[in-house]
Amino acid sequence: MLIVLVGLSMALAGCSIPDRGPVVPYTYTELAQPLGIPNLRFYADGDPAPMIEEASRALAREKAALQAAGQSIATLPPAYYLAVSGGGDNGAFGAGLMNGWTATGTRPSFKMVTGVSTGALIAPFAFLGPDHDAELREVYTTLTPTGSFAGAASPPRCSTTPWPTPRRSPR
Repeated sequence: MLIVLVGLSMALAGCSIPDRGPVVPYTYTELAQPLGIPNLRFYADGDPAPMIEEASRALAREKAALQAAGQSIATLPPAYYLAVSGGGDNGAFGAGLMNGWTATGTRPSFKMVTGVSTGALIAPFAFLGPDHDAELREVYTTLTPTGSFAGAASPPRCSTTPWPTPRRSPR
C-alpha cells in the first residue's frame, strides 16, 4: 500500500507546474536587473544621465586597457555599432548578411549591438563575432516556423502526449 501511495504522489507531483511568480510591477521595471547586471538597459525616453555615466566609465576602461597594452590613447580605435531590425521569417536575411560580411573579411568588431524582434535574436551572435556565425546560420536555416512551438500557449499540465519539440528542416 505504501508503494502505491508513494507512486501516486510522484505521479501527481509530475503533473503539476508551480505557479509563476508575479512580474515586476511597472513602477519598478527600471530597477530590475536581469542577470544581476547593473546598467543593462537604457531607455531613449528616460534620463540620459545614467547612459552617459556608463559610457564615460566604459571609455575609461578602454583607455586603461590600451595603456596597459602599451598602446597610445591619443587616438582611439574606431567604434562600430549595429542595430538589427525585425522581419519574422525574413530574419534569415540578417543572419545571412552577418555570415556574408564575415566572408568578405570586412566585418568589424562591434562595440554595441541591439535588435528588435528577430533582430534581437541575431544581435548576441553579431556582438560575439564571426566565431558564432555557424550557430547563427544553423538557427535560421534549420528551424522551421512550425517547429518553434507556433500556436502553443503552454505545455500541458498532465498529459501522456509528449510536448512538441522543434522540427528541423531537411538539409
